[in-house]
Amino acid sequence: MTRALVPDDLLRLRVAQSPTVCSDGRIAFAVQESDGEHDERLSSIWLADTSGVRRFTAGDKDAAPRFAPDGAALAFVRAEGEHGRIHVLPVAGGEAQAVGEPRDGISALRWSPDGRRLAFVAKAEAAPEAGVFRDERSGARHIRTLLYKSDEEGLSDGRRRHLFVADVARGSVEQITRGEFDAGAPCWSPDGRELTFSAQIDLPETSFRSDVWVVDVAAGTLRKLTQSLGWTSSPAFSHDGRWVAYAGHEHGEDGPGGARNLHLYLVPREGGVSRCVDAQAFDGLGDHVITDTRGHGNDLIVWSEDDSAVFSTATIEGATYLVRIGVRDGAWTRVAGGAGRTILAADVGHDRIAFVASDPRTPSEVYCSGLDGGSERQLTDLNPWLAEVELAEPERVRPAHRDGTVLDLWLLRPARAAAPYPLVFEVHGGPHASFGPGFFFEFQMLAGQGYAVAYGNIRGSQSYGEPFARAIVGRWGTLDAEDALTLLDAALERLPADPARVAVAGGSYGGFMTSLLMGKAPERFACGISMRAVNAMISMIGTSDFGWFIEQELEASLLDAEIERLYAASPISLAHAYRSPLLILHSERDYRCPLGQGEELFHLLRRLGKPVEMVRFERDAHGLSRDGHPRNRVLRLRAIANWLAQWLREPRGPAREAGWLFAPL
Repeated sequence: MTRALVPDDLLRLRVAQSPTVCSDGRIAFAVQESDGEHDERLSSIWLADTSGVRRFTAGDKDAAPRFAPDGAALAFVRAEGEHGRIHVLPVAGGEAQAVGEPRDGISALRWSPDGRRLAFVAKAEAAPEAGVFRDERSGARHIRTLLYKSDEEGLSDGRRRHLFVADVARGSVEQITRGEFDAGAPCWSPDGRELTFSAQIDLPETSFRSDVWVVDVAAGTLRKLTQSLGWTSSPAFSHDGRWVAYAGHEHGEDGPGGARNLHLYLVPREGGVSRCVDAQAFDGLGDHVITDTRGHGNDLIVWSEDDSAVFSTATIEGATYLVRIGVRDGAWTRVAGGAGRTILAADVGHDRIAFVASDPRTPSEVYCSGLDGGSERQLTDLNPWLAEVELAEPERVRPAHRDGTVLDLWLLRPARAAAPYPLVFEVHGGPHASFGPGFFFEFQMLAGQGYAVAYGNIRGSQSYGEPFARAIVGRWGTLDAEDALTLLDAALERLPADPARVAVAGGSYGGFMTSLLMGKAPERFACGISMRAVNAMISMIGTSDFGWFIEQELEASLLDAEIERLYAASPISLAHAYRSPLLILHSERDYRCPLGQGEELFHLLRRLGKPVEMVRFERDAHGLSRDGHPRNRVLRLRAIANWLAQWLREPRGPAREAGWLFAPL
């Protein structure tokens, strides 16, 4: 007898991450899980070989594994208090040896071709020209840059992410890059003399452009390979050392997560004119699929051994694939993905691929295949306990807007509820992300609690071609809102759902759309849940960690005093029209959509006498639903479920006891 999924089940999930392929075919990966008692996330390294799959490291905060070129050792990062430290473990067995001192922000481990050195990214001491100075005794900050905070890292102390190289045998570490910029993940040249990386150097602080750079490891001298024409990421040397491949575009100020497609480019190692390899590709590179059991996906640019092709990820109609791109003709071949699932992470080895995939009933499992995707095998079964839970299988529908544009919609039917069902309509964030065929804990939990769930991709979503993604630029809250209601109408036509018991919910841009629709179509919704939303454009621009992104998306700027346009695009302008109760969820450490965005709407609705309640989460950032503290993630899910039960089942009026939203299901 199966049962419904409940919020506390989130603490039981194991999620695979960061696969790496050894030269002899073994595969290592990290497994993340939760410690509910101590309210923290744990991670360990696992190994898959001919004898099976087993946990490989003893630490409970080990991550980011990387095999040495000869397969004899495995490097990884182990958290030590508030810092991290590189460790190297012999694959044949033995003790893990620490390399270098503990540092903040260690990531992107890369072995040198000879296996003697490790390049990595970490926080460096603040440069003399740093834009922020922090007084250690009081925490006071002197700020001279707009880049003084980020949602990923919090408030700046003036330290930037730079490249370091460790001599593994000696344990010594040398800083390779310096300056007032952040270095991206490095890649070694075949001769071990240089590292290539992406960075924003000598560009305006509000720029979304970046360049591919090369640094001489011995001398520390930098060479710029590209021409600051757009965004660049994940540069990688070809095996013959002549070329650097990277993902990017040449459309100026449209940065990561924007509406422009990323393509594969090649630039000579000496610099010069970049060539777009796949200019005719309809889809873009990168992983744009949202789930709540992992963060956004990995960047991947890997050359084939004969340098005839490059492997990367690409999102196509809501699902992420591993693709192979011919260097000469730019032709794409889908290697892994599809069949109702999405790729979460991947690595390409000598003769095989390792990847982590998810489907609507599977949070994540590790697979391996040949370089052509053949001979695929599932290696792990990380969550066997899910067999005791009733999980819904989504139905995909392709409704059309009245102008003929085809949209994408998925429907979950509750297994244990009698029709007509209450319906929860979910809108994704981004705005240029996508829903798709991955496991979404929140949606499965709602289906288990007796709700039908509808979620889909409106215009603005990536993975349906660049015109589809760019359709909402300068038009937030218009065409996209029409698309959302088109999906809702399609869900109500397809499902035996009760149109009088419909809720709208979403986070980030999805929170914006929730707040907007509650005022734009108030007759359609019995309640709403607006999470980490954008509600007030004027204050958002001045307080977000890159609020100028909003100006670019809205094509309206504070610099041009376009106050009326910005206010008209803000959900708070519609607060007077609200008819139904709204729950606002927001994290106090959210620097992407700062807490004030939730507070402003809450404040206004309360003054208007509208039914509204708010939950504030301490310590967590914008990505609370994916990578927040376990306790906050569970309380968030309880609040969602209890709010919906209050207003979609048998409305009882506002509960009077504070804390009722946190009651266990």
